[in-house]
Amino acid sequence: MYFRSFILRPIVGLCVFSFFVSCDTRQNEQVIPEIFSKYITQKSTRVPYKQLILSTGAEKEKAPDSISSNAALEDVEMLEYLWKSSYSGYEYWEFHGADFDGYIENLKSWVSQVPMISTLEFENQTTSILKEIYDGHISFVGAGYYGAYRHKSVYFSDVLVEKTDTGEYRVIDSKNNMVTVGATFTQDGQVDYLFPTLAPPGKQQFLVGVFSYTPQRSIEFSFDHEIREVTLHKSRLMLAKFDDPAPYYINRENVVPVVRVTGFGDALYTQMQDFMLSGFELKNEKTILINLFNNGGGSSVYPQTFLKNLNGSVQWDVHWAELTSPAIAEYYANFKLDPQASPGLKKLANRYSGQFEKLRSFPTKSWTFSRDEKKQVDGIYKGQLVLLTNRRVLSAGENLVGASASVSDRIVIGENTGGVAQFSSTCAYVLPNSRLVLNLPRQLIFIPGLEECVGYLPDYWLDTHLPLEETLKWLESPEKYQFHYTETYEELVERLGLSTLLPEDVHIHQPDPDIPDSLAVFSGKWFGVSDGVLDHMLVVENISVSGEVNAIYAWGVAHQWGVNPGYERFKGIFQNGKLVLQDKDRNLIITYEIRPDGSMDSWYKRPGINSYTEMVKLADE
Repeated sequence: MYFRSFILRPIVGLCVFSFFVSCDTRQNEQVIPEIFSKYITQKSTRVPYKQLILSTGAEKEKAPDSISSNAALEDVEMLEYLWKSSYSGYEYWEFHGADFDGYIENLKSWVSQVPMISTLEFENQTTSILKEIYDGHISFVGAGYYGAYRHKSVYFSDVLVEKTDTGEYRVIDSKNNMVTVGATFTQDGQVDYLFPTLAPPGKQQFLVGVFSYTPQRSIEFSFDHEIREVTLHKSRLMLAKFDDPAPYYINRENVVPVVRVTGFGDALYTQMQDFMLSGFELKNEKTILINLFNNGGGSSVYPQTFLKNLNGSVQWDVHWAELTSPAIAEYYANFKLDPQASPGLKKLANRYSGQFEKLRSFPTKSWTFSRDEKKQVDGIYKGQLVLLTNRRVLSAGENLVGASASVSDRIVIGENTGGVAQFSSTCAYVLPNSRLVLNLPRQLIFIPGLEECVGYLPDYWLDTHLPLEETLKWLESPEKYQFHYTETYEELVERLGLSTLLPEDVHIHQPDPDIPDSLAVFSGKWFGVSDGVLDHMLVVENISVSGEVNAIYAWGVAHQWGVNPGYERFKGIFQNGKLVLQDKDRNLIITYEIRPDGSMDSWYKRPGINSYTEMVKLADE
């Protein structure tokens, strides 16, 4: 499994685009803007000051096996200080029901009950708050990686319906053996399960599915007023593959220029110069198609400049709240800047570090507010701009999606983007004794139409592994266009050789009656989608009375990471109620924990890679 050493990068490293956004139009607010006022009630408040422990890097913190009760309490008090003074989402999530005070009080009570506490259990308890929030930047890093990013995705049914003149939704195509062509979709609240897709002019057609944060394998739907158990699958878009010769290039498909741009990183500056200039070159085109699949972001200067060159103006509405605190200032005062760091990052670090001595003497938490305001200015591009998006469009990639609404005729096709932009620009803090690292964003950002972990919704959803080809067919001949399913999802992945692999000799043994229920519940097959991309399957074949486990970890395909399906067998053990799988060198550690609702949390960790997966148990076969 050496090839997996680079595939599951944490969301945090991809999405800190606020360093680079051009701020020329931002006006600093002297009062709390209305959009923030129900969360933030005071611009400035006094806070305590606690000296930080310097970090040597999230992957280099050497943690002890256990810490004393007093040491654990010191870490909890540092946690409380950081949450309340230096997390830009604290007030926001408190407003939405996250009980930070209860979480801290429970931790203090827990650590006071025993003289010594294992750092693994401390890690388990302190990270529990992340289950109450959605934030693509925040994370804990210790023996495992713990994030709060859970992408909301559509799980489709291989059923296509069309709205009739009478307002009914008639099935016009189906590869689901529970649904026949001609049936009527009669589900209560049916609009929640209908996703508009490409169709001939004058027709409204919809893919039938479920929009969910957790993997969905089936659902009960009503067709012809009869309840049926309908199977579901993840979007076929996750099987799309592009053999890109460069990070940016343009191909002309018949009369349509197809712009492909895979990222906006500063390391791509040479290519990005060409991309920005192409805005001038393309402004007389009748139609432009931009393929943004898997664009992980970078500098928002590049997409904004491209759009300005194409359209003459860039309009989008962004509201910023930026947090200043003693901890943030101290973090940047100790920050080791790379000589090649961007001017924006250097300016940011210098600004914060320059405030540290004053904030140490007079510790204050304060907010500044600003806004990029959308102006009603007509753009000069009168053609049609079409964007292809998927769930791995993040950060500055999402900036292009949002700002492209400046173009009067703009269409987004594919699936919802990643939704990693509401909280931004993280600082890494180290707890003094457990050495657990807490990454906290310092900015709260509101962008109309962009919700954290949901992203921008497309105008038209696709369920095909050939999204570019499907979109071009629709653009080139809309009157003759009609989408249809040619095979089931299972038939497609089998034909492409992309099915999640399991060995032929899988055998699940029923747990012995002497095994505690809290451990026996792990037995069986579990499924999830790591980072919203990679199929993740766990098979617990056998649990011995002594607590040893025979398990199989299997994975699917992720073309953007160069990953093909595979599996590996493990001898696992239970630690503090968690199932832990690790390789013989202990470089790879996969941890599983049952949640109160019966689902499972999983954390995958190896050098340079941290990933979270929410998993569900599959029915016995």
